[in-house]
Amino acid sequence: MSTDQLKSLLEQLAEVIMMANADDRTVFAHVGKLLSDIEELLPGGDTDEIQKELKKCKATCDKLAAGKLKDAERGLSRLTDNIALVQKLIFSTEQSSAFPPMENDGQFELSEWVDENLFREFLANQKHVIEEIEACILGIEGGKTDLLGSMKRTIHTMKGEAGVLGLTDLEKMCHGLEDYISAQTYIMNHTEELLTVKDWIASAIEQYSQMLIPEPGADVILSRLETMMSAVSEVAFNPADSSGADADADADESEDGGAHNHATGDHGPKLVNLPNDEETLELLVEFVTETEDGIARADDILINVESEGAPDESVNGLFRIFHTIKGVAGFLELDDISKLAHSTENMLNKVRSGERVLEGSILDLVFDSTAMMRGLIKEIRVCIESGSPLAIPPEHSTLMTKIEAVLAGVSLQEEELPVADADDKLGQILTRPPLSIAPQAIFQALEHQKETGKPLGQELIAAEIATPKQVSQALRSQQRAAQAGAAPKIRETVKVDLERVDNLVEMIGELVIVESMLVHAPEISNVNAPKVRNYLGQLAKITRDLQDVGMRMRMVPVRGVFQKMARMVRDLSRKSSKRIRFVQTGEGTEIDRSMVEQISDPLVHMIRNSVDHGVEEPGVRVASGKDETGTIRLSAYHEGGALVIELSDDGKGLDKEAIVSKAKKNGLIKDENLLSESDIYNLIFQPGFSTAKKVTDISGRGVGMDVVKKKIDGLRGRVTIQSSPGEGTTFKMILPLTLAIIDGMLVACGQEQYIIPTLSIIESIQVTPGMFVTFAESGELINVRGEIMPFLRLARLFDIAGGITDPTEGIVVVVEGVGQRIGIFVDSVVTQQQVVIKTLGENLKDSKYVSGAAILSDGRVGLIVNVDQIGERFDSYGKQSGIGQTSQQLPVETSAELPA
Repeated sequence: MSTDQLKSLLEQLAEVIMMANADDRTVFAHVGKLLSDIEELLPGGDTDEIQKELKKCKATCDKLAAGKLKDAERGLSRLTDNIALVQKLIFSTEQSSAFPPMENDGQFELSEWVDENLFREFLANQKHVIEEIEACILGIEGGKTDLLGSMKRTIHTMKGEAGVLGLTDLEKMCHGLEDYISAQTYIMNHTEELLTVKDWIASAIEQYSQMLIPEPGADVILSRLETMMSAVSEVAFNPADSSGADADADADESEDGGAHNHATGDHGPKLVNLPNDEETLELLVEFVTETEDGIARADDILINVESEGAPDESVNGLFRIFHTIKGVAGFLELDDISKLAHSTENMLNKVRSGERVLEGSILDLVFDSTAMMRGLIKEIRVCIESGSPLAIPPEHSTLMTKIEAVLAGVSLQEEELPVADADDKLGQILTRPPLSIAPQAIFQALEHQKETGKPLGQELIAAEIATPKQVSQALRSQQRAAQAGAAPKIRETVKVDLERVDNLVEMIGELVIVESMLVHAPEISNVNAPKVRNYLGQLAKITRDLQDVGMRMRMVPVRGVFQKMARMVRDLSRKSSKRIRFVQTGEGTEIDRSMVEQISDPLVHMIRNSVDHGVEEPGVRVASGKDETGTIRLSAYHEGGALVIELSDDGKGLDKEAIVSKAKKNGLIKDENLLSESDIYNLIFQPGFSTAKKVTDISGRGVGMDVVKKKIDGLRGRVTIQSSPGEGTTFKMILPLTLAIIDGMLVACGQEQYIIPTLSIIESIQVTPGMFVTFAESGELINVRGEIMPFLRLARLFDIAGGITDPTEGIVVVVEGVGQRIGIFVDSVVTQQQVVIKTLGENLKDSKYVSGAAILSDGRVGLIVNVDQIGERFDSYGKQSGIGQTSQQLPVETSAELPA
């Protein structure tokens, strides 16, 4: 055997199979030839097992090349698995001892037949794959069992690629995880184990990237899973498989004996005597009529949900219908109907709270409930006329068992749907198994439809040809076929070095500057020729569009950061023994990629704070009239050219008294009466500040919220707090969309022009003599509608000559930095515009009160005012004098001197 030849063939095979497309038959002819060449190079003896596996590979390859497999994707996946096994067997034989070992003393070594670039690319791509797996697991835990198939496909793909690359432990883990998922009937109850495996995979990818063998090994984790699987398999029960006598036998052993025991001894129907007094019979007849109408409305709502989704008003409408049936049936002592309505109502309540989704198996169960009630109501009508007892069928017990399983957190398997193609009509789908409606009956309904104009589904239900559930399932099958058959638009992507993107954005910024300089040049601005003005307008538009495209190239969604927060809330809630529901919206909102990771730390600290200090213990919440499950909401959206990230909880809110007490103890304030509510809340951002009575593993050490403030300030953003006692707290982070461009207000001061970031500006006002007060000829304050704030002359701050000195002749720009409102006095406001930020360079990087510079339209340099540094100047002075952190409402004579 030629070792070098075998290495080369294995390397070629790995590259070809990784890039193979199931629809491209020509590639499998090449794979078949490579397999034949490998087979010829192998000697006899110990390679019998390898030869056997090679024959399997070649057989699958031949079928794929001939197009004889119905599911080519599945065939390709099987071929990839078999080839990975062949590679493993080859390198485990004595004949391949010339190859360097893949694993040695904790160090991982790539096989010579694996391309290192392919290996590195695989590892780089797994970051997004792992995030996708975690998102699927958390979604499954929330009841979205449709994500299970997506997760299995992702894991299967990872397993195949890991096998081809010789990542033995990772391949073994993926294979074990596939088995574990397949073995679990109630997989949503085992997400803790799934997350453990996901964490191991993430750790393994990181260790492989450092050329280390994953520790602990896959066998350690898999042995734990096997132990759990064997323990669960002894008690597992699949409601979807329950039927007939088994379901009734389980019902006979139920705790309440009567409620679920529908048998009379031979698993027949349970007989219930109806009241026979005239007054009750009248109520019963009225109940029958109203319930029939209610069930009909419920079926209409459910069919609309199937085709249009489940808006809140639809779910609430269903809830009210079953709530009404439950109450009246209970009053009339129709216990079986009342209990069925009550269980269905509870299931819908879980949908209302977001714990479950009204789709798939849940939707089928509600249809089953309306069908069961419709049958019982018809039977009641017959029993009233005949005087016979009401027969409760055994299927009632089975249905109750399924609903109770859902309420317990079990995820039921969806019923089989008819096969459908993208262009199939509803009538065609209804004729296919398992629905199997007679084609002649469909034709009759279609003929009648020409007269009434009603949708076919309504015609079939009205004529009792099909049940509402059958119509709903046919619609579901039709929609899924249409979605699967829709030709997806494949968006081609190109991997570009980030440095190139940054260079492009910088050059676009330069173009914007030059365009602005050109348009405002006196030689051009004085030209009134329509054609020239038109060209300049087009140039300005193209430049702005190009700038927008360039910035979007750097934009990425915040989804990845939000996903990490979802996992953290889940883990912290379990650690703190609190029940917390995490709701996230706007995760597709985009932000500059350089800022994505920087917002992660602030969110981590705020979420830990919300879990530990915000949301109360379940018992405390119930005692205060709240749901025992708290809610933490994380949302992102664009507002006014900025990105807003909100984190809110429905906990106890911030304790102002405790904050004030702690602030006094720490010497941060002297008189709380001088502080506004916002001032008090902003005290929690002080370093080392904490009102926690005890330190926990989650928070309480007084670190965290000051990190939030510093991080947000560093991103040129700001954070605000809103809180209501007993109702919760909302943190709002307002951030620029990018750090490369800033929206600013251009202001003039003497012969100089400065840029004040728009996000820091509250308002611009003209000062009147009664608003301005001077103290000791140095400290100056301004009264803006009752709020007293420092008055800063920009000319004095930057030592500018020739500026306006009379406050009533200039403009005051009210800004907010580090929670401190300040009135900045300038000569005039020139305009508002976007500018490209330029760094000051090494020699000027430590300049105070300036965060950068920009080239203005006239070619001059405009400095960008650092509002936060100015705010810190007054903030520290204010605290020493007892004035507080932000504007206060106080008598002027109590103010201390402030620096000009």
